[in-house]
This record gives sequence, C-alpha cells and structure tokens, in this order.
Amino acid sequence: MNNTVAFIGLGAAACITAPAFAQDTHTSLTKQSVACMQEITAAMDKVTDELGAAAAVETVKKVHEKLVDLGKRQLELPGATPQEQAQIAAQMVEIQKVSGELVKSLARLKKENLLTPDLQKALMNLQSVQTELAQASKDKAAQAEPFPKDAEGNTHETLLEKTVEEAKKLDKALANVKDAETSAAAEEQVKHYRAALLDIAKKQAALPPLTRNQQAKLMGTQQQLVEMMQPIIKHMAAVMLSPNATQNLKDSMKSLSELPREVQKIREEAAK
Repeated sequence: MNNTVAFIGLGAAACITAPAFAQDTHTSLTKQSVACMQEITAAMDKVTDELGAAAAVETVKKVHEKLVDLGKRQLELPGATPQEQAQIAAQMVEIQKVSGELVKSLARLKKENLLTPDLQKALMNLQSVQTELAQASKDKAAQAEPFPKDAEGNTHETLLEKTVEEAKKLDKALANVKDAETSAAAEEQVKHYRAALLDIAKKQAALPPLTRNQQAKLMGTQQQLVEMMQPIIKHMAAVMLSPNATQNLKDSMKSLSELPREVQKIREEAAK
C-alpha cells in the first residue's frame, strides 16, 4: 500500500495526464492532479464502516480514470515553459502535504480493519496509471527531437538520469545506517544529494523547454525515479526513529524537506 501512496504523491508531479482541451496548460493539469490526490484522501477520511469503504472504492476508480485522462491530455501539450516549470514545482509542497495525510488515513483504516480487499485492490490499481500512459507516449517518444545541450553537454535526459543516480546513492547510504560511522557517511551523502539536486535544477532551468515528444521519451526514467522514492522515504523514517543514528544525520535529513521550495525558487528566477 505504501507503493500506492508513493505513486500518488510523487508520480503526480512527474507525470500528470482526447486531444488537449483548449484551456489545458501544464499548470492547470498539475493542479487537477493534486485535486485528485485530495479527493482520494477525503474519501479515505470519510470511511467509518464497510459501506463507507465501498463508496471509497468507487471514488478511487473514478480518480483512476481522471489521472489517465489528465496524463493523456498533458502528452498533447508542447513543452512546459520555465514559468510553468516553476509553478509546477510549487505544487510539490502541496503534494508532499497531501501524501502525508493519505499515509495517516490509510494507517487508520488498516488499524480499524476497514482497508477492505476491494479498497486495497482499487488503490493498488492506481499504480497502473503509469503503465496505461506509457503506451500512449511510445509513439511520441519515437518522434522525439534531439535533446538540446548546454555548454557542458548536459541535456534534460542526462540530468534526469543523474537525478536517478543520486537517488540510488542516497538510498544505499540511508539503508546502511547502523552506527556513528555509517551515520557520518550517510550525512555526507545527504548533503551531497541536496547540493547535486540544486545544481541539476539550475542546469535544467537554463535549458530550453522540453517538447511534448521529448517529455514522452523521459516518462520511463521519470517513473523509475518515482518508484525509487518509496524505499528512500522508508529509510528516512527508520533513521529518524533509530537510536543508532546520530542527531547530525537527522538534522541533515530535515533539510531535504526544503528542496522543493528551493527548486521552485530556482525555476522562478530562470523564468524572469
């Protein structure tokens, strides 16, 4: 079930998605995807008995259809402008908040034996949204123009791949925390990860916006990144509760919560 929460919370930011509606923008579709998350959380909060759980199942199924529709409509848009990228980054703060609320709600349902098999199945099926959109993006990915490079040879594709590699390093370091020595190593990796992601954000902001075909080509790597965040979140929670982890490491990890805001600021500055 935690994998489902990770998808809703992080996948919505990575791949929010008929021909595009005239009023559609990357920002408007992102806001609608966040609203979908809020709709699911509200439905879970209302569950107090099996009848309520059955109603929540229907809500989740409807949201599933909405997410697929939003994703397909986004594939029809041109690449996001720097201004839109900054506005989308701002939504990450709300996404993190709603994801946390959903985790608490699901924990309550599980404790009260209200997480029925049908509700679990409906929530797990949300993870298939990415699969459903992957097929829709294949043709566009095949038509993708070459990614533009900056003076250092960076492209949106290589920077996203670098983000994945940095996430892997962070995951490994946090998983290995057992004592003061491994805590120190993890602390350095957290600092490196934070600095690396800010550097990547600056380089991404300086590149031309992605075309819709280029965006489609990146969906597989984006999904990989989304899936990687769940074990990282688990390791972070374990470290925060561990008596063997140093306070310096715990304080260092808290700084990661500010990353979305800092990335947003970088994109806003680039959009001016």
